[in-house]
Amino acid sequence: MSENKPLRKRVQDVVNRYIDQEQRAHAAEGSVAPEGSTLETSSAEADHTAGEQQLLVEKLAELEEQLRTAMQERDEFREKYVRALAEMDNLRKRTEREKEQIVLYATERLFSRLVELLDDLHAAVQAGKQSRDYEAMLSGLEMITAKAHRLYEEHGVRPLEAKEGEPFNVELHEALIHVPHPELPEGTIVQQVQRGYLFRDRVLRHARVVTSAGAAGADGSGDVQSPPPSEKS
Repeated sequence: MSENKPLRKRVQDVVNRYIDQEQRAHAAEGSVAPEGSTLETSSAEADHTAGEQQLLVEKLAELEEQLRTAMQERDEFREKYVRALAEMDNLRKRTEREKEQIVLYATERLFSRLVELLDDLHAAVQAGKQSRDYEAMLSGLEMITAKAHRLYEEHGVRPLEAKEGEPFNVELHEALIHVPHPELPEGTIVQQVQRGYLFRDRVLRHARVVTSAGAAGADGSGDVQSPPPSEKS
Protein backbone atom coordinates (compact mmCIF):
# COMPACT_ATOMS: atom_id res chain seq x y z
CA MET A 1 0.00 0.00 0.00
CA SER A 2 3.03 2.31 -0.22
CA GLU A 3 1.67 3.63 -3.55
CA ASN A 4 -1.65 4.51 -1.86
CA LYS A 5 -0.17 6.78 0.82
CA PRO A 6 0.34 9.89 -1.31
CA LEU A 7 -3.25 9.82 -2.61
CA ARG A 8 -4.69 9.00 0.80
CA LYS A 9 -2.69 11.76 2.45
CA ARG A 10 -3.85 14.27 -0.16
CA VAL A 11 -7.48 13.29 0.28
CA GLN A 12 -7.13 13.36 4.05
CA ASP A 13 -5.62 16.84 3.85
CA VAL A 14 -8.55 18.00 1.75
CA VAL A 15 -10.94 16.52 4.30
CA ASN A 16 -9.15 18.17 7.20
CA ARG A 17 -9.07 21.57 5.48
CA TYR A 18 -12.76 21.29 4.64
CA ILE A 19 -13.64 20.39 8.24
CA ASP A 20 -11.45 23.20 9.58
CA GLN A 21 -13.09 25.74 7.26
CA GLU A 22 -16.55 24.56 8.22
CA GLN A 23 -15.74 24.77 11.90
CA ARG A 24 -14.39 28.30 11.55
CA ALA A 25 -17.39 29.39 9.55
CA HIS A 26 -19.79 27.99 12.13
CA ALA A 27 -17.77 29.51 14.94
CA ALA A 28 -17.99 32.93 13.29
CA GLU A 29 -21.74 32.56 12.85
CA GLY A 30 -22.08 31.40 16.46
CA SER A 31 -20.34 34.53 17.78
CA VAL A 32 -23.24 36.69 16.60
CA ALA A 33 -26.02 34.24 17.38
CA PRO A 34 -28.64 35.26 19.98
CA GLU A 35 -27.83 34.33 23.50
CA GLY A 36 -29.56 31.14 24.60
CA SER A 37 -29.33 29.39 21.21
CA THR A 38 -25.55 28.77 21.30
CA LEU A 39 -25.67 25.31 22.87
CA GLU A 40 -28.36 24.04 20.52
CA THR A 41 -26.61 25.46 17.44
CA SER A 42 -23.21 24.02 18.40
CA SER A 43 -24.71 20.55 18.89
CA ALA A 44 -26.43 20.64 15.47
CA GLU A 45 -23.28 21.91 13.78
CA ALA A 46 -21.22 19.18 15.41
CA ASP A 47 -23.65 16.51 14.18
CA HIS A 48 -23.61 18.02 10.67
CA THR A 49 -19.81 18.17 10.58
CA ALA A 50 -19.49 14.61 11.87
CA GLY A 51 -21.86 13.42 9.15
CA GLU A 52 -19.92 15.16 6.39
CA GLN A 53 -16.67 13.81 7.74
CA GLN A 54 -18.10 10.28 7.72
CA LEU A 55 -19.20 10.71 4.10
CA LEU A 56 -15.74 11.93 3.12
CA VAL A 57 -14.10 9.02 4.92
CA GLU A 58 -16.38 6.57 3.10
CA LYS A 59 -15.58 8.27 -0.21
CA LEU A 60 -11.90 8.03 0.58
CA ALA A 61 -12.26 4.30 1.29
CA GLU A 62 -14.11 3.87 -2.01
CA LEU A 63 -11.36 5.68 -3.92
CA GLU A 64 -8.72 3.57 -2.22
CA GLU A 65 -10.56 0.39 -3.25
CA GLN A 66 -10.82 1.62 -6.86
CA LEU A 67 -7.12 2.45 -6.85
CA ARG A 68 -6.30 -0.98 -5.44
CA THR A 69 -8.38 -2.65 -8.15
CA ALA A 70 -6.77 -0.55 -10.91
CA MET A 71 -3.26 -1.35 -9.66
CA GLN A 72 -4.11 -5.05 -9.53
CA GLU A 73 -5.40 -4.95 -13.12
CA ARG A 74 -2.27 -3.05 -14.17
CA ASP A 75 -0.06 -5.74 -12.67
CA GLU A 76 -2.08 -8.47 -14.37
CA PHE A 77 -1.85 -6.75 -17.76
CA ARG A 78 1.88 -6.21 -17.29
CA GLU A 79 2.35 -9.89 -16.47
CA LYS A 80 0.32 -10.91 -19.55
CA TYR A 81 2.36 -8.53 -21.72
CA VAL A 82 5.68 -9.92 -20.48
CA ARG A 83 4.40 -13.48 -20.96
CA ALA A 84 3.23 -12.66 -24.50
CA LEU A 85 6.64 -11.20 -25.37
CA ALA A 86 8.35 -14.35 -24.08
CA GLU A 87 5.98 -16.58 -26.06
CA MET A 88 6.61 -14.57 -29.25
CA ASP A 89 10.37 -14.85 -28.76
CA ASN A 90 10.09 -18.60 -28.17
CA LEU A 91 7.91 -18.95 -31.28
CA ARG A 92 10.45 -17.03 -33.37
CA LYS A 93 13.31 -19.21 -32.13
CA ARG A 94 11.30 -22.40 -32.65
CA THR A 95 10.37 -21.33 -36.18
CA GLU A 96 14.01 -20.59 -37.02
CA ARG A 97 15.07 -23.99 -35.67
CA GLU A 98 12.35 -25.73 -37.69
CA LYS A 99 13.42 -23.92 -40.86
CA GLU A 100 17.03 -24.95 -40.26
CA GLN A 101 15.93 -28.53 -39.72
CA ILE A 102 13.87 -28.52 -42.93
CA VAL A 103 16.84 -27.21 -44.94
CA LEU A 104 19.18 -29.67 -43.23
CA TYR A 105 16.98 -32.70 -43.87
CA ALA A 106 16.28 -31.63 -47.46
CA THR A 107 20.02 -31.29 -48.09
CA GLU A 108 20.68 -34.64 -46.43
CA ARG A 109 18.08 -36.32 -48.63
CA LEU A 110 19.59 -34.77 -51.77
CA PHE A 111 23.14 -35.82 -50.92
CA SER A 112 21.99 -39.31 -50.00
CA ARG A 113 20.92 -39.59 -53.65
CA LEU A 114 24.01 -37.87 -55.05
CA VAL A 115 26.34 -40.39 -53.42
CA GLU A 116 24.63 -43.05 -55.53
CA LEU A 117 25.92 -41.22 -58.62
CA LEU A 118 29.40 -41.22 -57.10
CA ASP A 119 29.12 -44.97 -56.60
CA ASP A 120 28.08 -45.43 -60.24
CA LEU A 121 30.94 -43.22 -61.50
CA HIS A 122 33.42 -45.06 -59.30
CA ALA A 123 32.19 -48.40 -60.66
CA ALA A 124 32.51 -47.06 -64.23
CA VAL A 125 36.11 -45.96 -63.58
CA GLN A 126 37.01 -49.34 -62.12
CA ALA A 127 35.41 -51.12 -65.08
CA GLY A 128 37.37 -48.90 -67.49
CA LYS A 129 40.61 -49.91 -65.81
CA GLN A 130 39.85 -53.58 -66.28
CA SER A 131 38.25 -53.54 -69.74
CA ARG A 132 38.76 -51.87 -73.11
CA ASP A 133 35.17 -52.39 -74.17
CA TYR A 134 34.42 -48.75 -75.02
CA GLU A 135 30.90 -49.51 -76.20
CA ALA A 136 30.04 -50.97 -72.80
CA MET A 137 31.67 -47.98 -71.04
CA LEU A 138 29.69 -45.54 -73.20
CA SER A 139 26.47 -47.40 -72.45
CA GLY A 140 27.22 -47.29 -68.73
CA LEU A 141 27.98 -43.55 -68.78
CA GLU A 142 24.76 -42.87 -70.67
CA MET A 143 22.83 -44.75 -67.98
CA ILE A 144 24.57 -42.74 -65.25
CA THR A 145 23.79 -39.49 -67.10
CA ALA A 146 20.12 -40.42 -67.47
CA LYS A 147 19.98 -41.29 -63.77
CA ALA A 148 21.53 -37.92 -62.88
CA HIS A 149 18.96 -36.08 -65.02
CA ARG A 150 16.10 -37.91 -63.29
CA LEU A 151 17.56 -37.09 -59.89
CA TYR A 152 17.90 -33.40 -60.68
CA GLU A 153 14.41 -33.24 -62.17
CA GLU A 154 12.98 -34.79 -58.99
CA HIS A 155 14.44 -31.85 -57.09
CA GLY A 156 13.15 -29.21 -59.52
CA VAL A 157 16.26 -28.76 -61.69
CA ARG A 158 15.80 -29.05 -65.45
CA PRO A 159 17.91 -28.12 -68.49
CA LEU A 160 17.52 -24.79 -70.27
CA GLU A 161 18.23 -25.29 -73.96
CA ALA A 162 18.92 -22.44 -76.39
CA LYS A 163 18.07 -23.29 -80.01
CA GLU A 164 19.57 -21.85 -83.17
CA GLY A 165 17.50 -18.96 -84.55
CA GLU A 166 15.81 -18.33 -81.21
CA PRO A 167 15.72 -14.66 -80.12
CA PHE A 168 18.32 -13.81 -77.49
CA ASN A 169 16.74 -13.33 -74.06
CA VAL A 170 18.91 -11.63 -71.45
CA GLU A 171 16.81 -13.28 -68.70
CA LEU A 172 17.73 -16.77 -69.95
CA HIS A 173 20.89 -16.44 -72.03
CA GLU A 174 24.44 -15.21 -71.65
CA ALA A 175 26.11 -14.02 -74.85
CA LEU A 176 29.77 -15.06 -75.11
CA ILE A 177 30.45 -13.70 -78.59
CA HIS A 178 28.69 -11.64 -81.31
CA VAL A 179 29.42 -12.81 -84.86
CA PRO A 180 28.13 -11.96 -88.37
CA HIS A 181 25.81 -14.49 -89.95
CA PRO A 182 24.51 -14.57 -93.53
CA GLU A 183 21.04 -15.89 -92.65
CA LEU A 184 20.23 -15.19 -89.01
CA PRO A 185 19.16 -11.64 -88.11
CA GLU A 186 20.93 -9.66 -85.45
CA GLY A 187 20.01 -10.60 -81.90
CA THR A 188 19.28 -14.26 -82.58
CA ILE A 189 21.15 -17.29 -81.32
CA VAL A 190 23.70 -18.87 -83.63
CA GLN A 191 24.97 -21.64 -81.37
CA GLN A 192 24.60 -22.89 -77.81
CA VAL A 193 27.99 -23.26 -76.16
CA GLN A 194 26.80 -24.48 -72.75
CA ARG A 195 23.29 -25.38 -71.68
CA GLY A 196 21.67 -23.56 -68.79
CA TYR A 197 19.57 -24.87 -65.94
CA LEU A 198 16.35 -23.82 -64.23
CA PHE A 199 15.52 -24.45 -60.60
CA ARG A 200 11.73 -24.52 -60.61
CA ASP A 201 10.89 -21.06 -62.05
CA ARG A 202 14.27 -19.43 -61.42
CA VAL A 203 17.38 -19.44 -63.58
CA LEU A 204 20.05 -21.50 -61.89
CA ARG A 205 22.54 -20.92 -64.69
CA HIS A 206 22.08 -18.96 -67.93
CA ALA A 207 22.57 -20.77 -71.22
CA ARG A 208 25.82 -19.57 -72.81
CA VAL A 209 25.40 -18.78 -76.47
CA VAL A 210 26.87 -17.20 -79.60
CA THR A 211 24.63 -14.50 -81.06
CA SER A 212 24.29 -13.15 -84.58
CA ALA A 213 25.43 -9.67 -85.61
CA GLY A 214 23.40 -9.89 -88.78
CA ALA A 215 24.53 -10.19 -92.41
CA ALA A 216 27.05 -7.31 -92.26
CA GLY A 217 30.51 -8.73 -92.74
CA ALA A 218 29.25 -12.23 -93.40
CA ASP A 219 31.00 -12.17 -96.81
CA GLY A 220 34.38 -12.18 -95.09
CA SER A 221 34.94 -8.43 -94.91
CA GLY A 222 34.36 -8.40 -91.15
CA ASP A 223 36.23 -10.05 -88.33
CA VAL A 224 34.68 -13.34 -87.32
CA GLN A 225 35.68 -14.96 -84.06
CA SER A 226 35.35 -18.71 -83.68
CA PRO A 227 33.11 -19.68 -80.77
CA PRO A 228 34.36 -22.12 -78.16
CA PRO A 229 33.71 -25.81 -78.90
CA SER A 230 30.15 -26.84 -78.21
CA GLU A 231 29.54 -28.87 -75.08
CA LYS A 232 28.05 -32.27 -75.83
CA SER A 233 25.17 -33.36 -73.65
